[in-house]
Amino acid sequence: MNNSARSSFQLLAVVVGLYYIFSGLMNILGLLEAILIVGGFIVLAALFMYLNRGVYYHNRAGRKFQKGDYEGALADLKKAVSADPKNANIRGSYAFLLLKLGETQEASIQIDEAIANVRKKRDDRNGLTLTKAMVLWKEGKTDQAIDMLSELVTTFETTDVYATLGFLYIEKGDFEKALEFNLKAKEFNSDNAVIMDNLGCSYYLSGDYDTAYEVYQDVMKRKPNFPEAFYNYAKVLENRGELSQAIYMLRNALTLKFWNTNTITKAQVEEYLDSLLAKEEELNQKKEADRISEAAASEEADTDVENKDAVASENDGE
Repeated sequence: MNNSARSSFQLLAVVVGLYYIFSGLMNILGLLEAILIVGGFIVLAALFMYLNRGVYYHNRAGRKFQKGDYEGALADLKKAVSADPKNANIRGSYAFLLLKLGETQEASIQIDEAIANVRKKRDDRNGLTLTKAMVLWKEGKTDQAIDMLSELVTTFETTDVYATLGFLYIEKGDFEKALEFNLKAKEFNSDNAVIMDNLGCSYYLSGDYDTAYEVYQDVMKRKPNFPEAFYNYAKVLENRGELSQAIYMLRNALTLKFWNTNTITKAQVEEYLDSLLAKEEELNQKKEADRISEAAASEEADTDVENKDAVASENDGE
């Protein structure tokens, strides 16, 4: 059943329900009283829907996002914020989607406003702080983002915090700290593909290629749905001389969605893929040249043997 048909069915159900309620009340109280009571119910229902329209738009945005309608989801979140401007969680969702879609400046404005409106018990300050750290990173303020999450993780240990802080250390270029932290993150949740990708990348960047390879074999078993895992694994495979497998991984990466919050871009993956394809072609040409050279040398050697045999036969004949 599509949304339009479902809405029509729900409206029909409401109308039928109101009809039976009205009929029952009219039999008991009379026409005027029944009209007043049902009218009151309708007014209260309309008031409830009006006061909660922010939640309605927020939920509708979630459904659109799941279907891949990201711009539609963003439009609904904007409506949700307009309907309930003091709701920090709704504004935080809006800020995060803005960030994912590349509108970093507006995301920064919205997340700051969301944090300013936090109500102690009702709002997810920790989740908003995580989004703020992501915004800082995209603004080029990686050190500030790391400081923020380093403090947060001491009181709010979650997979998302460990995964985010783990890649921020890598982004900063502090590979020793990245390896140390991502080993700790693994202890917290070794089943998370992002955490394990961070660990594998840390080993690779630290020069421990064999361990990185082992980690990425584990990552691939988890069927990651983000391009970094395949891109980073391709680098490990290239280091091992497994070009065909590396190319396969990069092609897998290109089938996935790229967000502004990814640590790599689609263009980077395409450029790396082109370089590996060129490298593979060069190696294949060299192998073919070597094969031809070996065949020519073998043929020349056979000719020399035949000539020597012919000379020997002539000498024996004399």
